[in-house]
Amino acid sequence: MNNELRQLADSARQVITRQGLAADEQENWQIIIDLGWLMVALPEAQGGLGMGPEARAILYREMGRGLATTPFLSQMLAIDAVAESDALNASLATLLENMVSGHCRVSTSLAASRADIFDEVSDALVISGQIVAVPSLDQAQYVLMSTTDQNCVALVALTSPGVSCSQTPTWDETRSLFELELDNVRVPLNRVLARGPSAAKLCRRLMIQRDFALACDCVGAAAELLDKTVAYLQTRQQFGRPLALFQALKHRCADLKAEVEAADALLRASLAISFDASGNLVDGDVADNAACETKKLSSDAFVAVAEEALQLHGGIGMTAEHECHLFLKRALLNEHLGGHADRYTTELASRYLALV
Repeated sequence: MNNELRQLADSARQVITRQGLAADEQENWQIIIDLGWLMVALPEAQGGLGMGPEARAILYREMGRGLATTPFLSQMLAIDAVAESDALNASLATLLENMVSGHCRVSTSLAASRADIFDEVSDALVISGQIVAVPSLDQAQYVLMSTTDQNCVALVALTSPGVSCSQTPTWDETRSLFELELDNVRVPLNRVLARGPSAAKLCRRLMIQRDFALACDCVGAAAELLDKTVAYLQTRQQFGRPLALFQALKHRCADLKAEVEAADALLRASLAISFDASGNLVDGDVADNAACETKKLSSDAFVAVAEEALQLHGGIGMTAEHECHLFLKRALLNEHLGGHADRYTTELASRYLALV
C-alpha cells in the first residue's frame, strides 16, 4: 500500500469512527459527497481521482467497520456501469457527473434481477419483471438493472409509469432494502448502457465488484467486532481476574483472529490478480473464481466472529441495547446478498470439479 492509499485508509477510519456505528444515512451520505469518495476509482479522464480498485476496497472495508448505512456500494456500481458503458452519450455523461457529485442517486440490486424485455419500439425498450434487494430505493432517482438473461443493462427512472416499489422487512437495522416491480415500463434507448455480449461482460464485471465489495464489508466489520470483543474481555472481570486471562477464551479469540486474517489476506491477493491498476479485469474467469472464493470465506469469517462475540460478551451481548446484534444481523444479511453461501459453495465446487 502506497502513502496515498495509506492516507485514504487513515482518514476514512477517522471519519467513520467519529460518526459512530450505524450512523445516520443522510448525514453520512453528505460526508461521502464532500470528501469525494464517489470518485476515487473513476478514471481521471472521466473526472475521477483514478486511484483504482484498491482505494475502493479500502473504503468498503472501513465502511464495514462502521456498519455504514449509506448505499455507497450501490452508487459505486452504478458509476462504474455508466463509466464502462459502450453506449456512453452526452446524456449519460451528464448523468455520470451528477452521480459522482452525489446530486443523482442510483440504486443497484445486490441480487439477481428477474426482468425481461417484452417489446422494443422505435425509441424505447418495454421491460417487465421484478428486482429485489435494492438498497435505499426511497432516496434514488434511478435503478440500475439487468435482464434475467444478462442481455441488456439499463437505467430505469423511478418516476416512469409502471414502476412500483415496496420495502423489504429485514432484521438488519443498518440497511434498508426494497423490492421493485416493473410493469411494461418504457426505458428510453439513451438509458440503455449495453446489449448483447457487451451487456453480459458488463454484468460479469459488476457481479465481481459486488462480491469483492461485500467481502470487504465482511472483513472490516469482523475485524472491528473482534477488536471490540477483545477490549471487553480485557475489562470484564470474573473471580477477580479479567476474562482475557482465561486460556480457553484466549484460544477462541486467536482462532477468530486467524479466520479474519486469512479472509483479509485472500481478499488482498484476489484483488491483485483480478484487476490491474486502472481497474480493468485481468482475466474474467480468474476474477470470477477469486471473487466467489473471497466472498464465501469472508462472509463465513464474519458470521463466525459475530456468533462467537455474542457468547464472549455473555448476557450483555444478547441485549438490544448492545451493539453485538447489529454486527450479527449484518453478517447474516451479507451471507445472503449476491446469493446464499450455499450457492457460492456449489459454484466453486462445480468449477473445480470441471478441472479434474
